[in-house]
Amino acid sequence: ASFQMIQEQIAEMYVEEQAARLLVYRAATNRDLGQRNTIEVSCAKFYAGEVAVKAANQAVKIFGSYGFSTEYPVERFYRDAKSYQIVEGTSNIQKMIIARNALGLK
Repeated sequence: ASFQMIQEQIAEMYVEEQAARLLVYRAATNRDLGQRNTIEVSCAKFYAGEVAVKAANQAVKIFGSYGFSTEYPVERFYRDAKSYQIVEGTSNIQKMIIARNALGLK
């Protein structure tokens, strides 16, 4: 972590994680207020899934060959992130929901 390039990658992962978290908070707030939150939920699911896979992929690269070893949790993080992308509604489905709502086609 003392290498500047790794710090830059970690900073980018952190910012993206925070942005995903804010999307989740916005969807939850709208729900708490009794408002429709379809597009917010889809945005949060899509972006969080993409960010998780991207961050896990970067972590595997940072760890090098150890990133594929079951001795370190990084390989599991990647598998978990990829499965989230699939299980929680594929990215393509989330993008379709987002586009339809953004265009007013609901």
